[in-house]
Amino acid sequence: MGTPTYAYVEKRLRRQCERLRTLTHDLPARLLYAVKANPNPAVLRVMRSEGLGLDVVSPGERVLAERLGFAPEQVLFSANNLTDAEMRAAQESGVLLNIGERSRLEAFGQAFPGARVCLRLNPKVEAGHHEHVVTADARSKFGIPAEEIASARAVAEAHDLRVVGLHQHIGSGIRDVAPFEQAVRVLLNAAEAFPGLEFVNVGGGIGIPYRPDQEPLEADRFQRAVGAPLRHFLEAHPSGGLSFWFEPGRFLVAEAGVLLVRVNTLKRASGRVFAGTDSGMGHLMRPAVYGAYHGVYNLSNPEGPLKPYDVVGNVCEGGDVFARQRPVQQIREGDLLAVLDAGAYGMAMASTYNLRPLPAEVMIRPDGRLDLARRRRPPEELIDALLEAEETAATRSPTAPASPAAY
Repeated sequence: MGTPTYAYVEKRLRRQCERLRTLTHDLPARLLYAVKANPNPAVLRVMRSEGLGLDVVSPGERVLAERLGFAPEQVLFSANNLTDAEMRAAQESGVLLNIGERSRLEAFGQAFPGARVCLRLNPKVEAGHHEHVVTADARSKFGIPAEEIASARAVAEAHDLRVVGLHQHIGSGIRDVAPFEQAVRVLLNAAEAFPGLEFVNVGGGIGIPYRPDQEPLEADRFQRAVGAPLRHFLEAHPSGGLSFWFEPGRFLVAEAGVLLVRVNTLKRASGRVFAGTDSGMGHLMRPAVYGAYHGVYNLSNPEGPLKPYDVVGNVCEGGDVFARQRPVQQIREGDLLAVLDAGAYGMAMASTYNLRPLPAEVMIRPDGRLDLARRRRPPEELIDALLEAEETAATRSPTAPASPAAY
């Protein structure tokens, strides 16, 4: 299948779905998958077969969900800073909009009086594996601050909007239950002001153990911290028919994916050994952007002695590093390496920086079969796209103006 390639394991995806059901088994829960973590259609089809809905955050993700056969009622649209046209297209598609800005709520109400809507709150709980993924602190662009929820409710009432859900998402890669508990209590306190609610969405953000010394989030701890206040709320509102929504992404897909790369260069310099590969930061940005840790495993020499390597990429950046001074089974030129836990925010964040084509993607089925999930596009397609405008202009009459749609 060649390299670089992202490979996803279907059995592991399904196992994570079952783990999520275990975390929420004693609640009236509805489970969504956060598409932004990995939008590959093969992954989304597994989620649909497991009974999950989708949390989408852009018009593109919404249209992808529609084309894959997800019903509008299975989709929550949580984009921020939408244009009027994007809001109209989403509303006309039948999905439920989740709005976190008062000005956008006002515009939505003016355009669609009497419509159903979900409100995204900012509970001011700071959590996340890196400052870039903290989405609910005082500086965050996301959500209506909890102390302003009354004014947001007034906007909704002025346009007869039916607030059917309240939502929050505090951050990503969180392995401590305390922030979840704190944020849930803020959310439930806000829910008291909305007697017609159909659901409360506690968001996603559940982390995974990337490092060998880290442990996965324990189900009983999560159930005590998050499940207990949710159950108490139900007991206090027994006739409400309320459900609780969860929308993890990383938790479901990260450990199910690896990035396969081939070593083409061994270089010794300044007391280090650099293992150069045919991939790079354009294919897996997390180490460069977040300083994120990903395990590296030598599939070609699994029994080899551990030696320290700087495993690096082929992009023209000093930060193009998968791992620094990482113990890996002895590496030889030509060896196949697996960069582990790369199923979330890997290909989803990939770019063609340096005009390097994107990797292929495959799904490993339970019977061992490999199904192509996205083909590897040749470099010529990148060049053709860059030259398209020039070549189109060259074939157009000198007096014919370009269409406004071209810009």
